Amino acid sequence: MLKKSIRISRAGGLEARSFAKLVQVASKYDSRIYMETETKRVNAKSIMGMMSLEPEQDERIIISADGIDEQEAVMELEGFLVGKTDN
Repeated sequence: MLKKSIRISRAGGLEARSFAKLVQVASKYDSRIYMETETKRVNAKSIMGMMSLEPEQDERIIISADGIDEQEAVMELEGFLVGKTDN
């Protein structure tokens, strides 16, 4: 299992379209992937779960992945959340 704490720095935070893209990115991987804030943990492959998390710009979030491709999954999701990729 791999866990990484990051600060969301994607311009404007996340809105519905960003959540959909984030779920698409997470769904490419076989690993179980979760995102959590201080109060909630959700499946990153669930659009409803991600929207209920309501992460905002500059908020800390923990990405955790468990599986054969966990490292690649965490790296790509981190890139998306910090605005390095638009995927």
